[in-house]
Amino acid sequence: MATREQKIVKVGLLGIFLNLFLVIIKGLLGFFSGSIAILLDALNNLTDIFSAAVTVVGTKLATRAPDKNHPYGHGRLEDLTAFLIGLIIFAAGFNAIVEAAPKILAPETAHYSPLSLVLLLVAVVLKFLFSRHARLVGKQIDSTSLVATGTDAFFDSLLTFSTFLAAISSLFFSVNIEGLVGAVIGAFIIKNSLEILRDTARSLVGMRADEELIKKIKKIITRFPEVEGAYDLMVHNYGPVDLYGSIHIQVRDDMTAKEIHRLSREISAKVYDKLGVVLTIGVYAKNAEDEKYVKLKSDLEAVLKNYPEVLQMHGFYADQKSRVVAFDLVLDFSCQDKERVKSEVIKSLKKLHPEYSYQITLDLDIS
Repeated sequence: MATREQKIVKVGLLGIFLNLFLVIIKGLLGFFSGSIAILLDALNNLTDIFSAAVTVVGTKLATRAPDKNHPYGHGRLEDLTAFLIGLIIFAAGFNAIVEAAPKILAPETAHYSPLSLVLLLVAVVLKFLFSRHARLVGKQIDSTSLVATGTDAFFDSLLTFSTFLAAISSLFFSVNIEGLVGAVIGAFIIKNSLEILRDTARSLVGMRADEELIKKIKKIITRFPEVEGAYDLMVHNYGPVDLYGSIHIQVRDDMTAKEIHRLSREISAKVYDKLGVVLTIGVYAKNAEDEKYVKLKSDLEAVLKNYPEVLQMHGFYADQKSRVVAFDLVLDFSCQDKERVKSEVIKSLKKLHPEYSYQITLDLDIS
C-alpha cells in the first residue's frame, strides 16, 4: 500500500506531466490562432508545472526525519508549500487580469478552427478530472498542499472553459469576449488564492484544535472509570500527521502514585493508538466528598455566577493541612481585565471562608 508521501508525490508528478502536455498543445494553438486567451492559458499551465514541482519537493522535505534542530520533524513545510502555491495562484490570476484588460477595450481578432475547439474541450476535461483526483487524495490524507493544487487545477479548468466559450463566440457569432471572460476568471482565481493563503497562514500561526478531535480525545479519556474530569487540553500540530498534546485529568486524592502511573500510561497509549496524538498527562487531585468541601465548592460556584466571563472552574482542591484552596478558572477571550476577576473572586471567598488562602490559575478557552 502506498504511503502518504508516495501518494502526494504521485499526484504531483501526474500534475507535472499533464501540465507539460497542456503547455505544448495550448502554446501551439495560441500561436497559430493568434489567440491571447489561449496563450495566457498556456502560461497559466506553465505556472502549474512549478506548483506541482513545489508540491513534490515540499513533501520530500516535510517527511524528513526529526533531527537535533527540528525535534518535532519538518511537517509544517507542507503548509509553507501550500502557502507558496497560493502565491503562485494569485500571480496567475493577477496576470490574467492585466493581460485581459486591454483586450476588453481593443479586442483582437483570433482565428479558431474546429480542431482547436476539440483540443480546448479535451484540456478542460483533463484538468477537471485531475482537480477532482488531487482534492480527493488531499482530503483523504489531510494534505493541504494537494488540496491547494486540486483547487488550483479546478480554476484552471474554468479558465480553459472560458477560453473555449470565447472561441465559440468568435467562430460562430463573430463576437470577441476573450478579454472580458479572462478578467472575470482572473478575479475568481485571485479570490481562491486569497482563501488558500488565509487558511495556510492560520495553520502556520497556530489555530484552535479541531472540535471533533477534541471531543474524541476527551471521550476516550473520560471512559476510564478512575477519571472524573479532563481539562486544559492543548493540541499542537507540526504537520498534518504530527500531533502533540497535553491534558489534565482529575482523579481521587487517595490514588497511589503507582495507580496514577498505570492509568496515565494506558490513557496515552490508547489516545495515540486511536488518534495518533502524542499526549502528556498532568493530574488534578479531587477531595473526598465530605460536607466541608462540598460547602466550600458550592460557595465558590455561587460566587462565580456573578462573572459571565468565567466559562469553567476545574481542578478544585482544598488542602486541609496547609489551609490552601486551589483551582483553575477558564476565562473567555473577550475578558479585558483577568486580574480584576481573579482578585474579586478571592475577596468574595475570603469573606465566606477567611480560614483559607486561595490560589487561582487563570486559563484561556483553548479547547
